[in-house]
Amino acid sequence: MTSRTVTVSTAAQLTAAARAARGGDTILLAPGNFGDVRLDNLRPTGTITIKSADAANDAVMRTLTMMNSHNIIIEDIDISRPLAAGASQNSYAVNVGRAHNITFVGIDVSGSMNNDARDDGLGMSLNGSRLSIIDSTFTQLRTALAVAGSDFMFVGNTVTQVREGLSIRSMTRGLFSNNLMTDWQADYAKGEHPDMFQVHNGGTAVASSDLIFRNNIMLPGENGGVGGIFMRSATGKTDRHSNILIENNYYEGNFRHGISVSDTDDVTIRNNTVRGGTNTGPNSSLGPAILLSNVIGGLIENNITPLLLQSRTMPNTDITFANNIDLWDSKQKLGISDADLFPDENAGEIDFSHLNVVSTSQAAAMGIGFRAVAEIGDLAGSAVASMAAWQPGFDAHFTAFG
Repeated sequence: MTSRTVTVSTAAQLTAAARAARGGDTILLAPGNFGDVRLDNLRPTGTITIKSADAANDAVMRTLTMMNSHNIIIEDIDISRPLAAGASQNSYAVNVGRAHNITFVGIDVSGSMNNDARDDGLGMSLNGSRLSIIDSTFTQLRTALAVAGSDFMFVGNTVTQVREGLSIRSMTRGLFSNNLMTDWQADYAKGEHPDMFQVHNGGTAVASSDLIFRNNIMLPGENGGVGGIFMRSATGKTDRHSNILIENNYYEGNFRHGISVSDTDDVTIRNNTVRGGTNTGPNSSLGPAILLSNVIGGLIENNITPLLLQSRTMPNTDITFANNIDLWDSKQKLGISDADLFPDENAGEIDFSHLNVVSTSQAAAMGIGFRAVAEIGDLAGSAVASMAAWQPGFDAHFTAFG
């Protein structure tokens, strides 16, 4: 059956076209603001694509809601929800639930865009299976993304000027790779203690398993202490996370929980770099660390960090440490000098190679610490190319842990 392409210019036209679409069809959105869009109960037998007609002039939505819908690609659109005066900061710009095989690629999700995330609402809420967010941006939001479900991919995205990053709940099989997290704007006056990636169980008894965090750069900025990768459960007993790989990530900030894993079984943390930042704001009085508590079974190897800490009150079991480098800690006055491992800062290097250890160091010879890769925070090529590079091999990303 021949695929069809139709162009629409209003939310009502979009909804009608989506209901009539068959697998392989494309719906083009004319430039302009579509307001609040609902795409519920859509189940084409094959995948349909909804995207901006003009890549240089993206269609804009205020909100997008998709409930009980399957097999849809949302490509190259903007979702912008500045909150009206008095509006709840619990309001989402994008809300997707009971969904399957939904891909967002090349989208931009934003709030007020007034350089202050303290008056913004939530970005995206996703719940379902086989969901992907690829090569997209999240700017000026209370929380960039809250996600739960199975088979989730968050790849090549940039998250900036938000108060909280990713809230990951009760997930089975998730890949978080090649993302740039930068310039947090937490509201510490309200007691916020933000993280860039936070894994929890949301008060349920369902933990997460088979998660990969790889090739992410985390730069909190000057606003104060912000955690990097933070993982814990409600009880630490029956609802324990399991099978976690944290590999080749870079964190630079002054919050203790640079990489922090608790209440988890079978953890591999390797080839990460954790460095102290220059920020001196709230929550930044302690130096960053790789911190483990109540972990059963782990391999911690080839990392660079000022502190590698184990909890005394929640001891770990069966942990192997190998080839980790103790970076200088300004509080303890111990470790290898930062200047001996890292080159002078070269701001503006798109490939982030200035975050690597110097090539003449022993760490480089032994392959210890973070190594920059291409396409962090911005995938090359078209949306079709980005999806083709990542999605066909989705299952392959989960074949090897440890």
